[in-house]
Amino acid sequence: FSEIKKFALLTPPDATILDVGCGIKPYRQLFKSSSYTGIDIAGGGHTDEAKTVDAFYDGHTIPFPDNSFDTLICTQVLEHADDPEVLVKECARVLKSGGRAFFSMPFMYPEHEIPYDFRRFTSFEHKRLYAKNNFSDSKIIKTTGIFGTFGQLFVIWLFEGIPFRAPTLKAVLSLVVFAPIQVLALSLDWLTDKSGPTMDYVVILKK
Repeated sequence: FSEIKKFALLTPPDATILDVGCGIKPYRQLFKSSSYTGIDIAGGGHTDEAKTVDAFYDGHTIPFPDNSFDTLICTQVLEHADDPEVLVKECARVLKSGGRAFFSMPFMYPEHEIPYDFRRFTSFEHKRLYAKNNFSDSKIIKTTGIFGTFGQLFVIWLFEGIPFRAPTLKAVLSLVVFAPIQVLALSLDWLTDKSGPTMDYVVILKK
């Protein structure tokens, strides 16, 4: 969350923004621009009623002309795409020359949106994929190191392991158990400069 918040703060208020795989547009409020377009596929791991979209796309061709947007974000989507290279190429096509893009993708993360979770990329595959498809100046950021990764995986395991629907219990545990574990883990990450495997990769690029 902190990385996309920084990205949003550096995005001009008059930028035209495309959110690819937007879902419920969880990052909309971070951007000051009034031109914010969200697209997603029909179906997939979430019902269409649970999505806040301006246009649906077929998962292969983004329904906008070349060079339509100043800024593009695509968060936690590539692992679900039928063909991630086609999607990255389409993202480059609709982004203006000099435009900025923000991609994120899990690395050490449990399977999710089953059965629509297909892959994980190393940092080297991220570099190769974007460079091959008209992006440059890639900055690859690890969101966690070994401690943050272990802490988050442990919390996910605990949270999903509660074998009954108990929203109040989960809320209490989140406050008194899960949050302190994550704070401690992220503090240890800071002390060790995020060494070790990461939970996610964030990639910031230009076209």
